[in-house]
Amino acid sequence: MTSRGEDLQKSLFHAVLMFIGLSVWIIAVTLIRFIFIDGMSSMLNLPFFSYVAISMGFVFLINGLLLYMYSALKFYKRKTKEQLSIICIIALTYTLCLYSALISIYIMPVFLCALITAQLGQKSQALFANFLTIIFITYALLIVSLVTGTSLLPVLVMMVTGLVCGGLASLLLSGDASRLMFMIKSFLISLFAVGIMAVLSRIVASGNLLDELLYMGISAFANFALGLILSPIIERIFNLITNVRLMELTNHNSPLISKLLREAPGTFNHSLAVASFAQMCATSIGENPYLARACAYYHDVGKLANPLYFKENQADYNPHDDTLPEVSAEILRSHTVEGLKLCKQYHIPEEISHVTIQHHGTMLIPVFYYKAQKLTDGSVDPDAYCYHGEIPTSKLAALVMICDSSEAAIRAMDQPDGDKVDKLLRKLINDRLEHGQFDNCEITMRELNTIRETIISAYGGLFHKRLKYPEGK
Repeated sequence: MTSRGEDLQKSLFHAVLMFIGLSVWIIAVTLIRFIFIDGMSSMLNLPFFSYVAISMGFVFLINGLLLYMYSALKFYKRKTKEQLSIICIIALTYTLCLYSALISIYIMPVFLCALITAQLGQKSQALFANFLTIIFITYALLIVSLVTGTSLLPVLVMMVTGLVCGGLASLLLSGDASRLMFMIKSFLISLFAVGIMAVLSRIVASGNLLDELLYMGISAFANFALGLILSPIIERIFNLITNVRLMELTNHNSPLISKLLREAPGTFNHSLAVASFAQMCATSIGENPYLARACAYYHDVGKLANPLYFKENQADYNPHDDTLPEVSAEILRSHTVEGLKLCKQYHIPEEISHVTIQHHGTMLIPVFYYKAQKLTDGSVDPDAYCYHGEIPTSKLAALVMICDSSEAAIRAMDQPDGDKVDKLLRKLINDRLEHGQFDNCEITMRELNTIRETIISAYGGLFHKRLKYPEGK
């Protein structure tokens, strides 16, 4: 298992490579347009240093802004697939804008980057990715205007439109958990963009109004349609986590959850209870509640390999009664490995799938360890009765570990009350702290206490006693 420092170094290396790749791509597609497509024959006669100056301008512009992205927005801490998706969206939007401007500047999908990135990342990432794209395209078109002697005003109109509408998209669309709401908001922002372009173009009095309105309408439709089409495509290509995707993954009709419901209904119900705890706990410590719920839904899918060997799926017969303790322990701990295999088979994102192998960490399986001690006169190696998984590497994995063990332990208690549950939770958390289960994640003692308090407050709602009604009523 790699350390966090090694992971950050690897992520930083990937980020640098992507920044270089973006620089090369933007310079290449820009020079191709300038020299071979734009009809700017005068550029062919420019001194060599002019091309160098234009290229260096892009290099300094791109890497200066990306340096800010790296330092202020902690871009290097994001997963490689997230870094690559944002870079690709910037490159795609820039290329579409640059070449659609050959028809008309007003036809460019200037805030497409924001529409897509807002669904895939945080507000700050979407805002800055949109800002980068607008600056790049403005710089390129200003060069065109200066060389050809055309007006700079349409370029400025589109720059303002892109910044305003892209900013609105970043703020209003980030965190949406509904495709329908994304579609409605995107449509309204696109209509607003037409209004801004129309007003600004009249202020600068550029061109034929009817032609411009036609191009503005096409631009608005292009932003809207491409945003709707490309968002889920990029999401699936890079296997990204978005709130919309998380809602789809936790739908009871999703393939793996549906299989769990049919073949291991007890485990499914246990997962629902853990998900309720996890969602509330994630909210209380500032983590994504949708992701926490999805992790809880999938954390025990490995039990599908041997569902009847787990208490929640048993009726009257427990097969462990007729099984050697070492065999029972192997069956129990194999569900973490089997869960990871199933998640990979069903293409579940790694942020969720890795929780399947981390939610028990390397803790002891006490029932079969003590059973083995009773059956032998010699000493029993505790390592043979420990889970062979990984310790949690994220706060959510640690959170699910606590919620999973808490739900099972509370349900097994006789006449649980607030004090008993509090004492139980303190012991569960302390045991895991003593065994180093949280050494590889950034969860704090304050957050562990908040999780404990949240479970106690939720416990009353989830395990309350029902009134007994008279017979026949």
